[in-house]
Amino acid sequence: MIGAAGSSVSMAIINIAISNKIVQISPSNTGPDFTTYPDDGFYWRTVPSDALQGKAMAKLANESGYVTASTIVINNDYGVGFEKVFKEEFEKFGGTVVDRVKYESTAATFDSEVDKVSANDPDVIVLVGYPDTGSIILKAAYEKGVMDTSNWLLSEGMRTDELAEKVGKDTLGKYIVAGFTGTTPDPRAAGPAYDVFATAYKAEYGREPATFCSNTYDAAAIIVLAIEKAGSADGTAIRDAIPDVANPPGEEVSDIGTALALIRNGTEINYQGASGEITFDSVGDVFGEYCTWQVIDDGNVTLGESITVE
Repeated sequence: MIGAAGSSVSMAIINIAISNKIVQISPSNTGPDFTTYPDDGFYWRTVPSDALQGKAMAKLANESGYVTASTIVINNDYGVGFEKVFKEEFEKFGGTVVDRVKYESTAATFDSEVDKVSANDPDVIVLVGYPDTGSIILKAAYEKGVMDTSNWLLSEGMRTDELAEKVGKDTLGKYIVAGFTGTTPDPRAAGPAYDVFATAYKAEYGREPATFCSNTYDAAAIIVLAIEKAGSADGTAIRDAIPDVANPPGEEVSDIGTALALIRNGTEINYQGASGEITFDSVGDVFGEYCTWQVIDDGNVTLGESITVE
């Protein structure tokens, strides 16, 4: 099963998948709790854990000169896990998290949450969420004047070219969130493999790949290659074959057709992902590289400088 997209959904069904010996591989679950979950090897993901991205966000906040921060996060595994790591890491840098606010995705308005997170005028407010609800929060913050007193940093879940339009424009006709920045797994870290994927994606769909597109491609590719390696679509067989096609040693290959041919020829392979280096650790996690992203004046999103985390 490729997915689910959200950490909370995957966590809700993970025991069903495990008990039925079904491999679950997500391209976008970043919740840290999956790292230690007793999944018997049936849960994998092609995106790094927020245990790393929380560090990247804390490092960006510190290097930006922020001393105090408040967090407003969606109340699910993604938001809560991200917030926990960010707080720990930001405090290691000597920063202070003054307020922490969780919000429900089912709410229609977020005025009270915005009031709480901005009550102590933090240097920066970290928003972890998705565009539909996150945009409402940002619009409320603008209308309440919060953006005049605190800067904002956004998680990768907010990274979409539609965000600026959803939040809207100010009285001068400029996008409210123009100049806003955040952190994201860096798709450019894959180098040539990503470039080939992005070119093919744009030719097919007429647009640039969005967040987690390349991770989704890699999840599907790994399952295909594992089935071929195992000679079976049985869940346990797929589980056992994943490291054989994704991890070294083996011939490095990124094209799926070429990889299939090598497997059929009896050659060991080491799949090189479109999203980056796909090497799984003992619990099915991958490592990753991060960078900043920013909303530019025309409302589109651009990638920025790399953020090195350990």
